Amino acid sequence: MDDEKAVNPTIEEAEASKSLPLYAWVVLAVLLAIPAGMLLGADGSWYDRMPGAARVILGGLATAMELAPVLIIRALGALAAPLVVLAILSAIVTNDIRGLQGARMMGFYLVNTLVAMVIGLAASNLIRPGAGADLGASAVASAEDPRLIDRLIDRPSPRAMAPGKTVAEIFVEMVPRSVGEAFSSNNLAQLVLMTVAFGIALAQYRDRQRAAGETTYRAMVDVLVVGFELLMKILLWVVALVPIAVFGVVAISLAREGFGLFLQLGWFIATVLAGFACQVAWYLSQLGVLGRYGPVRFLRGSADVVAMTFSTASTAATIPITLKALTGRLGVSRASSQLAACVGTNFNNDGTALYQAVAALFFAQALGADLTLTDQVVIMLTTLLASVGAGGIPSGSFVTLPLIFAAVRLPAEALPLLLTIDWFLDRCRTTVNVIGDMTVAVLLDRFEPGPDQPEPASSER
Repeated sequence: MDDEKAVNPTIEEAEASKSLPLYAWVVLAVLLAIPAGMLLGADGSWYDRMPGAARVILGGLATAMELAPVLIIRALGALAAPLVVLAILSAIVTNDIRGLQGARMMGFYLVNTLVAMVIGLAASNLIRPGAGADLGASAVASAEDPRLIDRLIDRPSPRAMAPGKTVAEIFVEMVPRSVGEAFSSNNLAQLVLMTVAFGIALAQYRDRQRAAGETTYRAMVDVLVVGFELLMKILLWVVALVPIAVFGVVAISLAREGFGLFLQLGWFIATVLAGFACQVAWYLSQLGVLGRYGPVRFLRGSADVVAMTFSTASTAATIPITLKALTGRLGVSRASSQLAACVGTNFNNDGTALYQAVAALFFAQALGADLTLTDQVVIMLTTLLASVGAGGIPSGSFVTLPLIFAAVRLPAEALPLLLTIDWFLDRCRTTVNVIGDMTVAVLLDRFEPGPDQPEPASSER
């Protein structure tokens, strides 16, 4: 459902054999939640006149609707840490990105991801899409006109934000006291740094084994692959329950906040799309300035890839057509195309990083939380680290969001609200990721042309 990479199936592909894809179940859950939310938000004075058994049943259903999103988000949060660790290890061990071209590729990806996060944070601070959503439970029910939702479920008290941390404290906490502490606290920075260090050491061990003609390292690689596949299976089970969480959170939120909440989600969509447009403009400027490559020619050559990516929401499904477009219509060497479109896609998640940055600020604004500049720097850091691990995980941008929220002390219970619109934004951010891959392929070819690269056309420059 997200920017899944070459070796992992998307959730849509995993659900292909079922009658309805996941996004259809989510849309159906939203449609059913609207009348349920209107009922819960209506006058509840008749509740006291109901038979005792009926009140117990109705109260139990309302409690289940409130608990379902919490339980599913907790399950996703529990899976996120080991999934990120295994995804990063698998990407490092199964790919060979040594050499100058590999370093260039990682440099381009790092710069592009940083730009994406800056764009996302800037757009969120400028547009403020979450302001006015009022998810902080600040409203008080009227005693004269009690709503059914307030009879069934107590309104949660606003959560007090933990005090912010200094930059020095943030860097100190990046090094864990123990491996267990990193996992128990779901500290993304600690997890990623330890995993990258272990992955690099394992890759060096792999290289020594290969040079000596030995294959002992394959046992560790097999353990990583099997472990990742098992966690992916469990993740798909949890994701299958997501429509239930969507139904509960939409119904409860609609009952308490009204339809104004959907207007705020509209502002969220507009902010994300504006950020995506700016990110694509950044790609085109890179092509013009660094690659000396005409933006018009690039857009024409990548049109089929963009259409395919948007329709499938899958990076894996578009790799063949991406390679064909790069080596054919765009005139990029085969070596640069394969490096960026196959190997590089495990690490490039610009669209995901931008989306996660906007999502974090959206919920902070909606909850009335005051995120300082230091907090926003933490969001940038954790989003950058999360994007490294999200590449190999279906719905990676959503699965890793609880880790980002934990870094800035935001509650994650309302996250299923994003799933009501994620089926659309997923296609957009995956498309941005693929455009970023193709941009880096062109830039790599510009700095070190391959022997099979045709002469670039002089038109449309």
